[in-house]
Amino acid sequence: MKSLCHSSSYMRGRRRHMREKKSMLEALKRSNMIALKSNKKAYILLMIVNIAMCASTFVDLAFAEYITNSAYNLFTGKTDYNAVIFGILAFTFATLIFNSLGLIKQMLNNRLMLDITYHFEGTLNDKLGSIKWEYYENNETFIKIHEVRNHSLKTIKNMVNSIIFYITVVPMAAIYAYYLSQINIFAVIIYFILVIIFNLVIAGKMFSQLGRLWEEIQSYSHRQKYFFNFSGDKITHQEYKFNRLFNYAGDLWEKCYDSEHKIKLKIFGKHEITLQTARLIFNLPYMTMMIFIGFEIVAGIHEIGFLIMANALFNNIINTCLNIQNNITNNRIESVFIKAYEEVMSYENDTITSVLPYRGNVHLNKVTYTYPQARVKALDQLDLCIKEGEKIAIVGHNGSGKTTCTNLLMALTDRYEGNITDGTKPVNLQNSISCILQDFAQYQMTIRENIEAGYVGHEFSDEEIMSILEKVGLKDVVLKLENGIDTQLGQLSKGIELSKGQWQRLAIARLLANPNATIWILDEPTAYLDPISEIEIYDMIYKISGDKTVLFISHRLGFAKRADRIIVFDKGKVAEQGTHDELMQKNGIYAEMYKIQESWYAMPSNPIGCCSAIAGS
Repeated sequence: MKSLCHSSSYMRGRRRHMREKKSMLEALKRSNMIALKSNKKAYILLMIVNIAMCASTFVDLAFAEYITNSAYNLFTGKTDYNAVIFGILAFTFATLIFNSLGLIKQMLNNRLMLDITYHFEGTLNDKLGSIKWEYYENNETFIKIHEVRNHSLKTIKNMVNSIIFYITVVPMAAIYAYYLSQINIFAVIIYFILVIIFNLVIAGKMFSQLGRLWEEIQSYSHRQKYFFNFSGDKITHQEYKFNRLFNYAGDLWEKCYDSEHKIKLKIFGKHEITLQTARLIFNLPYMTMMIFIGFEIVAGIHEIGFLIMANALFNNIINTCLNIQNNITNNRIESVFIKAYEEVMSYENDTITSVLPYRGNVHLNKVTYTYPQARVKALDQLDLCIKEGEKIAIVGHNGSGKTTCTNLLMALTDRYEGNITDGTKPVNLQNSISCILQDFAQYQMTIRENIEAGYVGHEFSDEEIMSILEKVGLKDVVLKLENGIDTQLGQLSKGIELSKGQWQRLAIARLLANPNATIWILDEPTAYLDPISEIEIYDMIYKISGDKTVLFISHRLGFAKRADRIIVFDKGKVAEQGTHDELMQKNGIYAEMYKIQESWYAMPSNPIGCCSAIAGS
């Protein structure tokens, strides 16, 4: 029974080893292709220079033998001083040549790495901007995207350096073979058997076990780093400080750190034992050969300089074996990030249509949608008609399906059941909608660029931008700025900071920038404002929307009274719809929500609430 279990365990380990080897080779191949695409000329030249620099090892070994023999011969009077000086000058000249090659190598390497960075980031950004929306909603694919963004570029660069190293191993092996050929062939064979057994097999397994221990600690490490960076960005730090989270977050960090620290101490202990044992193992073949060569020198087969050269030779061989082992180990571990990169680059792109902006009614017929990994339907047999030019307030509790409905209208996904039509045939609203979302972007660009982002491809004149800013109430603010509409915003490039309300008005300006949009969607863009300010923003949008269809989405009802129609979502369906008065008479979900929120909008001079005042304006 024990024999069967051992055999089964061995086979599983063997299969895992073969998978890792295949994955590593595929990762090296992919990295090689990226390097060639990034800068083929620099990549090939870098390989040639690295191969040429292998000759420096030959020169170094020859110089070690020459200088030792020359010193001995000078001491014994077998050679003259001038001959030794000439030889030293020749080796010095060769060293200068290799130093120049080293400079060229560094310059080529820097150029190649910059081009790889540009190629990687450019292609990845293009891909992430084109993939389907579901990949960001799915937890597994979202994590994979995060891994690629954080690790794949560094891995590709490491893989490229490994490829160059593996290529240089061939000429290095030829140099080693030349010098080893001067030693007894049987001793060399025994030496390499010892190197393979001790270095590549025993030590390799020891370091592989150590690598698996490091993998186990990653979950603790990620969590500890998360809490360490808890106050890393501006918005999070504000909440961090306001809620006095220093001790709370510190305690969480300390728990994770303690767990990680305990495991790391065990790993460090095993690492030191492994490292020192590996060093001893690596040196066994070396010590054996040095003893053998010592006997050959005593026997008069070699000069004393050969012993010094052999010492450097065997150290180089050991270092090369170690580098091969380290590169293979690292390549196996890191190949997972290349695989993740390939998977992300193979994700299905979103369909970009060139349909003209649509005007007319929109019908959602039996529309059903479930988020990836979710068990409950976000929309369940939804039937809804949106009439052209209507100003609709879509309300409901969190999770009722409001945002999901608008996501489908914006054509973020086509993986839903049912139809979105004009009444008879399917309609694509991709080029017909402009929107402001709850977490609207605060682009750290100029004011001009912030507005241009709302209508990409159109070159705005200064007059057009000022006209838009005037509509959203920012013209006077911008005119007071030294650089006007070309003022940099945010914390980059010495930009200025806007208030939350000003940022929201700038987001509305982007909404106005696209004249072709026939439908505006506002998905709780005022969630961070107080209820009174929210009504003011909605009132402004209402006035400038003209004949456009506008969907106001919120779980707060301050502006709902002014809407042409109120649609109440509940459990992925339309639970109620009608005007404010009609829904209040029904005394259903809307009436319940409104009565709870009514006090939010009340003023001392207006006990009924400012909603009524605005509704009558």
